[in-house]
Amino acid sequence: MPVSAHDRVFRRELKRFGTVWGAATRCLDPAPQTTPTGALWRLEAEGPNWKAGATFELLAWDDLARADMERPLRSHIKGTVKALADMVTSGTIANYFRASRRYGLFFLFTYMLLALFWGAALAAGILTGKGAAPALGPIGAAALGAAVTVAGGLLLMRWPGRRFRLKQSLDLAEFSVNFARNRHPELDARVRAFADRIRDVERAAARDGLDEIIVAGHSLGAMHAVSAVAAALEADPLFGTRARVRILTLGSTTAKFALHPAGTRLRAAAETVAAARHIGWLEVQSRDDIVSFYKVNPVTLAPASFAAPLLPAGDFSQRPLLRHVEIRHMVSRSFYLKHWLDVMRLHCQCFLAGDIRAAHDFYAYLCGPLSLDVIAAHTNGLRAYTYADGTLRPLFADETGRIHPEPDAKRDA
Repeated sequence: MPVSAHDRVFRRELKRFGTVWGAATRCLDPAPQTTPTGALWRLEAEGPNWKAGATFELLAWDDLARADMERPLRSHIKGTVKALADMVTSGTIANYFRASRRYGLFFLFTYMLLALFWGAALAAGILTGKGAAPALGPIGAAALGAAVTVAGGLLLMRWPGRRFRLKQSLDLAEFSVNFARNRHPELDARVRAFADRIRDVERAAARDGLDEIIVAGHSLGAMHAVSAVAAALEADPLFGTRARVRILTLGSTTAKFALHPAGTRLRAAAETVAAARHIGWLEVQSRDDIVSFYKVNPVTLAPASFAAPLLPAGDFSQRPLLRHVEIRHMVSRSFYLKHWLDVMRLHCQCFLAGDIRAAHDFYAYLCGPLSLDVIAAHTNGLRAYTYADGTLRPLFADETGRIHPEPDAKRDA
C-alpha cells in the first residue's frame, strides 16, 4: 500500500476515532511529509478535559513488496512450487500445526483453494474437449480443452481469487521462505534503514518534546518492527535509555518466519528485544484472527498466557506483555457480521479505529490522553479511564503502582 493510500486510511480512521471517543481530531498537515524512510503526519486530538499531540510516521517498504508481486507469471509459479516443497521438507508446516493448529489450517487453505480453482478449470476443459471431439477431432478437441483449462484457471485466480487475496497469499508464502533463508538483501537493508531512522528520533526526543516513541507493527510488519528495534539496540546499546521506547505488535505473524529452521536471525532479533528490559513490548492477539498466531509467544514460540487484568503502569516483565481482545469486540455487531467472512479485513482491524469504544483501539495509543504504559496496564484499555462523553476520569495510583480511575457512581450509571 503506497503512502497515498495510507494517507486516505489515516485521515478516515483519525476522524472515526474522534467521533467514537468524543474527541476533536485534526491532521495538521494538508499532505504527508516525506521522510528518509517513508512519510509522517502530525496530528492533535482534544477531549473535554484533555489534549494530546502526536506524530504518526510510516516506515514504508511497499515498493519492495510491489516489485516482488509484479514478477512474470512463470516466476510466481516456479516460486510457489519451490516454497511449498521447502516448507514441507523443512518441517515448517508441521511446526505451524504444533504451534497453532488454527494457523496451520489457514496456511493450507490457500493451497486447497488453489487446487479447487484449477481442478474446476481442468474439469471444464475435459468436458469441453469431449463435447467438441466429434466436430474437431482428437487434436482439435485436446487443444480447445487445454485452452479452456488455462483460461478458466486464470479467470478463477482473478475472480474470485482476488477476493480471497489468493495471489497475495501465495506470494507471501514464497516471500516467507526467501526471507527466512536470507534471500532478500534489499529488505534487510530497508530494515536497517528503519533502525537508523528510529535511532535518530530517539536521540532527538528530548529536543523535540516527545514523551514516548511507539514502534508499531501489524502482521508481517510486526517482524519488521522487532527486527528494526533489535538492529537499533545492536548499533547503540543506549537506545531506549534517552527516551521511553515501546513496541506494539498487532496480529503478529512473526512465528511464520521464526518457525522455519532457517529463521535463526529472526529468532535472535526477538530474543534481543526481549532481553532489553527497559523497552516495553505489548502484543495484542485475537482468537478470531486466524491469520495470526493466537496464544503463541513470539519470542519463545511456545504456548503463551495473557497478562493479569490490572498491572502496575509500565510493568512489562512479561516479554512481551500479551493482551487478548476479540476482533468481534473491537467493532459493532453489525460491522462484524458484515465482514466476518473476510478474514483479511478482520485481520486488519487491529491497526484501524473501531466504530465502538472498545478495549483495543489502535488510535487510542496513537492520539489518546494516556501513555501506552497506562493503557496496556488495564485489560479494558482506554475505555477504563474515560467516561462515555470522552472525559478523562480522575486517576490515582495505589501502593503497588496500579493506576485506577476514581469511582463516580452517578456518571457511570
